[in-house]
Amino acid sequence: MGMTPGSDERSLKTGDVVFVRRGKNNGKQFVVVGIESETRVFIADGRTYSVKKPKKKNVKHLQKRLINLKDVAGRVAGGKPLDNGWLAQKVSVVLDDGDTSWRQGG
Repeated sequence: MGMTPGSDERSLKTGDVVFVRRGKNNGKQFVVVGIESETRVFIADGRTYSVKKPKKKNVKHLQKRLINLKDVAGRVAGGKPLDNGWLAQKVSVVLDDGDTSWRQGG
């Protein structure tokens, strides 16, 4: 019984900001708003994909940034509804930050 190297680092949690590396949304950033399984998550940004109808994405096609939006994780964990405008604002703050942490770590 072994662990995959870096599996803890690469596992995604609700609220993680991710960078899409494959597909039509290549180069865009989203927030993980749900987890289906170890290999599939739901992402949204409030504009392209709403919180009511998030995009299902394979985790192999995502790159985790070093940012977790604890507000999003807290709302999902507490059962509070997410609002598209609120989520879009949170994502735009991350984009305006100019952070390039998505380039780190693979």
